[in-house]
Amino acid sequence: MPIVEKEGESEDLERLCQGVSPGDAACNYPATVHCPTCNGWFCEARAEDEQWHSCMLPPPGLSKQ
Repeated sequence: MPIVEKEGESEDLERLCQGVSPGDAACNYPATVHCPTCNGWFCEARAEDEQWHSCMLPPPGLSKQ
């Protein structure tokens, strides 16, 4: 599923990235990207980073090409 960027919405100014690193560190940058799969909000850098956003990981048994 595609990730949708929604910039310019007033509530985005208060929304922080929900990405969490493997070491449990929170990102805390402003979130501008919404993931329709997990319904989470992420900053541009973390939205497609499989280490910070688990929806980007391939399903078990499938490899990412």
